[in-house]
Amino acid sequence: MKTILVSLLGLAASLLAGCAEPCNGHIEGTVLYFAESPTHQGQLVYANVLNKPDLGVQHTLMREGKEYGTFGHIVIIQDPQNKFKGRRSVCFDEFKTLPQPTNAKLDEPDIPWIEVTK
Repeated sequence: MKTILVSLLGLAASLLAGCAEPCNGHIEGTVLYFAESPTHQGQLVYANVLNKPDLGVQHTLMREGKEYGTFGHIVIIQDPQNKFKGRRSVCFDEFKTLPQPTNAKLDEPDIPWIEVTK
């Protein structure tokens, strides 16, 4: 019985690992949520950077008038082609910093906007 349980747990772990998207980059961010781009072209990815803490800033995010949470290293990734849609993490090597758009949310003035280039 014990060996069957161990085998089933091993199988479940391998299936879950197979469902995770590959990390193709040295900078990794956990996706918190997606929002529509202010230009209505693509989406914005709100991510908490895990292994490059100097990239993001600590910020308390609000969604629909309610506090979503405070995270340590938030960035907003501009994703005009929706290439990160549905992902739980975003991995990349190169990016460029973007100026904050004039129609961005007023309660997020300190969050860096970036575009992934590689």
